Amino acid sequence: MLPSMRFYIISIVSIFIALGIGIFIGFTIDTQDFITEQKDIIGEIVESQFETLIIENKELKLNEEQLELEIGYKDEYIDSSYGYLIKDKLKGLNIGIIGTNEDYVTSGIGRDLELAGAKVINVTTLNNIMTNKEDLNDLYKSLELNISKNPVESTATIIAESIITGKTNHIFDDLERWGFIETIGNYEESVDYIIICGGSLIESPKRINQLDRYIVETAKKYNIPILGVEKSNVNYSYMPGYKDLGISTVDNVDMTIGKVAMIFAIDGMGGHYGIKNISESIIPHFRDAVEE
Repeated sequence: MLPSMRFYIISIVSIFIALGIGIFIGFTIDTQDFITEQKDIIGEIVESQFETLIIENKELKLNEEQLELEIGYKDEYIDSSYGYLIKDKLKGLNIGIIGTNEDYVTSGIGRDLELAGAKVINVTTLNNIMTNKEDLNDLYKSLELNISKNPVESTATIIAESIITGKTNHIFDDLERWGFIETIGNYEESVDYIIICGGSLIESPKRINQLDRYIVETAKKYNIPILGVEKSNVNYSYMPGYKDLGISTVDNVDMTIGKVAMIFAIDGMGGHYGIKNISESIIPHFRDAVEE
């Protein structure tokens, strides 16, 4: 019996299936070989790049060590020449220091000012409760005094005037007794210069406008020059506010370079110095000082 048409169709299909399977197996074997080859090549490239990265990392560490050495040398130079740079720059100058809040202690700059020949007459710290109107009103009521204006602004003015003139207002003593302020030094001698110390833990533009502004305005009223300073690591900088008030600033007085800038700024080289965005340069240009 002759094979039926179905037999031929099945046979042809089987042949094509077998051919397809053969092609697939061959392709798979070739592909696996190709993948293996590519994997080896990629491995070699990665290993080569890894070795390159190791070499670059070693070079970077050497550069970092070199930079640290250079920075160390520069710091040593600044520290060793610091005393020479500031010696007698402020000789005969009477200075009052006012810290406008208790968040950061900057009274240590008094030693540097004295190294420059200045005399720090007093250091006054305005505690954080200074902006509490109710507590201030209670104080003035107990003294049977009527403060018509804002008690915070009026008190800031009284403090500044007392420090500048050396004529201690009797309210001044009560402010310390009630814990609004802390004082160190002599308050019966006038000052030639005011340093106002800012910087706070929290943003406080309202406090600047209530206290610092009136201290600055009072100093200007008495024609007493005033410099705004703060440490390099404060949470909230007062420097933009001080710049708006039209006074010179140094934003890193905890650093030796900042102390040098402070002395030269007080000596007449006004400007905005330090390491923060508001600064115009790190330190005054000594060339300008020589020319002057």
